Amino acid sequence: MTGIFSGGVILFSCQESDQPVDFATSEGEILPVSLTINFSNEVDGYTLSADSRTRGTDHAQSAFSVKRLTETETRTEDLFPASLYNLEVRQYNGSTGAYMNGKTLGNTTIGSKVTIPLTVTDNCQLIIVARGDGNTVPELGTRSLSAVQKDITANSTVMQTLTDINKMPYVLHLKNVRVANAGNGNGTIQSTENATNDVRLRLKRLAARLTVSWTYSVADYDLQQILLQSIPLNYSVVSAPDASDGTYPSLLDQFTTISIPTVANSGSYTLWVPANVRGENAAATSLKQRTKSNSPVGSSFLNFIAVNNADTKKKLDYRIYLGGTKASEFNLEMGVNYNYQINFAHEGIPTDDNRITYIDPIPASEGNENFIPTANCFMVSPGGSFCFDPFMFRQNGVDIPNTVLAGWSTQIQSVKLLWQTKENGDVGNPVMGIVNTAHDHTNIVDIKNTDNTNAPYLQGKARIYCRVSANTTGGSGVIAAYDGPDGNGNILWTWHIWVTDYNPSPTGNATVLDPVNKRKLKFDYGNHPDQLPMMDRNLGAIAGYIDVPDSPVEKFKTHGFHYQWGRKDPYPSSYSSKEITNVDLPSVIDKPIDGILSLYQPDGVTFMPFSAGVDAQATYQNAYRHPLNIYKKKDVYRWLDGYTSEYNKAWSIPKGFHDPCPAGWRVAQISDYFPLFSDQNFSDPGKSREGNVNIKNSSTYSTDGGMVLYYDKNKTCTTYIRFTGYYYLNTQFQYIGVSTLLWTGGFATSSTVGSSVKYFQIRKSGVTGSLIYGGHEREAIPLRCIQEKAD
Repeated sequence: MTGIFSGGVILFSCQESDQPVDFATSEGEILPVSLTINFSNEVDGYTLSADSRTRGTDHAQSAFSVKRLTETETRTEDLFPASLYNLEVRQYNGSTGAYMNGKTLGNTTIGSKVTIPLTVTDNCQLIIVARGDGNTVPELGTRSLSAVQKDITANSTVMQTLTDINKMPYVLHLKNVRVANAGNGNGTIQSTENATNDVRLRLKRLAARLTVSWTYSVADYDLQQILLQSIPLNYSVVSAPDASDGTYPSLLDQFTTISIPTVANSGSYTLWVPANVRGENAAATSLKQRTKSNSPVGSSFLNFIAVNNADTKKKLDYRIYLGGTKASEFNLEMGVNYNYQINFAHEGIPTDDNRITYIDPIPASEGNENFIPTANCFMVSPGGSFCFDPFMFRQNGVDIPNTVLAGWSTQIQSVKLLWQTKENGDVGNPVMGIVNTAHDHTNIVDIKNTDNTNAPYLQGKARIYCRVSANTTGGSGVIAAYDGPDGNGNILWTWHIWVTDYNPSPTGNATVLDPVNKRKLKFDYGNHPDQLPMMDRNLGAIAGYIDVPDSPVEKFKTHGFHYQWGRKDPYPSSYSSKEITNVDLPSVIDKPIDGILSLYQPDGVTFMPFSAGVDAQATYQNAYRHPLNIYKKKDVYRWLDGYTSEYNKAWSIPKGFHDPCPAGWRVAQISDYFPLFSDQNFSDPGKSREGNVNIKNSSTYSTDGGMVLYYDKNKTCTTYIRFTGYYYLNTQFQYIGVSTLLWTGGFATSSTVGSSVKYFQIRKSGVTGSLIYGGHEREAIPLRCIQEKAD
């Protein structure tokens, strides 16, 4: 058997005496309290719930069976650490979570009495943690409870490779505790719910243990890959359940995909995984109904991918959701063993089981006659397809040759998918899809000449075809054209594919609020020249809101992407439910980093590296050959190597070849934001200016993570602008949840060092907005798009 040994599962429990202690308390007095701390026995996921109606084997279908094994079928000898390694006990205020008292005890004998100084109080919380031999978990110290929940995690590298049970952390979180005076100068702990003594405390193992065994017996197919998807990256020592539904961790925490290293048609694998409690969905009435559409977002699942022996492009993708003993439950809980036996045996292609996807890809060009105008960004709905002329560009309703691309090359040798996002940050499906192979991306992006001749694909003949995955809620990807075959050589140009149901009309001159996917906003407050409607969201955002989104996840969906001024290439925004003043960035981000959205390679699994700070300037051609580089030469504010008139007009009117907006839209200018200011005569003074904004949520915007601003003459219509933060200098992303900057298209001066462009800014520190006329073009910040023309 591959993987780890069997380990002990620890119950979350306190054994209580029969009689309450009834000594008077002296609130705030510090007294020694004696505790006896042990480990609990193993728990197995099969017997975790009292409801046994849906446990056991999935007999409701013939394609494959999923049997959740009992502990007696899988159990070996219980293993526990030899000691309570690096034991620590901490006390917190029961309502505020402020730190009160506690002690680090070091290595402690299991079951022995330990004495802790605790503050007498009628309402507190206790955390007892054995941090593991070698400090797998850092010391909690005197942090507040919220800081512990936010910052204290087990070392994920240690946990992923853990074979020494002594290194395993164990934890108990008691939420309703009374510390009372027991007399004789000692204290005791009681439950606030029934006032009985807790005399024995049993710690729970931090990790869940997952064992998967399988046999695959399907004619003409062999297993190629087994993936464990939507697994939290970090082992949080103290969970912070969502206040509304009790789920954890937050979907804005980091998740990862684990690939089982050795795959054959039969095998077994065991590993530790963090808790992932996603709750229930009543629509999952049987194991066969545990499908993507019936599972809570972020639920952990197994992907078994089998490949056809005669045609490797043909695949069967089986999805098995984990957790729970009821079909409707999708929880992986810490300290629990989950054991699965999965047997695959069917004839032909199963068509009546929504857990199975048959993949028989066709080229993106096949049956794709949806020819659309060319821009640097294409908006396409999930499952949509389109084709375009890569050598043309739509400007103000007219198609013109892209003279920049033609100046570099009038032929393309190949196209590929460069990167993509998943539909919900780190969880969900890749939004562009999964390519056929590492070298064959034709199921997602293809290229042909109109006269059916082979490469090179020529100006005046070439058509690029794109088809995106159907089973997603949206996101983004980038496709690239190369001057060499098979995606080799230099990138000539890239195009941002914005996968979204949002589809506002690029014509008309009025606010549209319904339907939501057509919504656009005409900013007409104040005494300003008439302007055309603007999109209700940042470029690339998954969603737009006209009021405060109702959850941190929905706030994240408004972020969109970031851009260096005058460039068309998108960079990932922040991705966090936390307020973070500063994220330190390495020169190359080559693995997921807390606070920043992850990009994924064409396989939909592997992290896509990018650089947030190349210490150099670049020409347009070199920058576009490296679309994931953010160029930031030290002490120089401009990313471009040498000022040009082309750069001056990059985001101006009329729309330039470097404008990142979809066809019919362009980057908004600085004057387009004047109506957001409360001064009706707010004007362009030719220099930076600050003023009060038309804010609706003036009393709550600092906790809302953004401002809701009025934009119409009657001050009844609003738009939500999220505090996304922004890339700063070469090694930082700053002010997530604190401020936002939105680029505008106007060029202020022709300074050779930069600091020459304009942006609109709002921040948590006051109900004012700013127009900045000295923006540093090298920084990457979001933007919004406005219509080019009325009809």
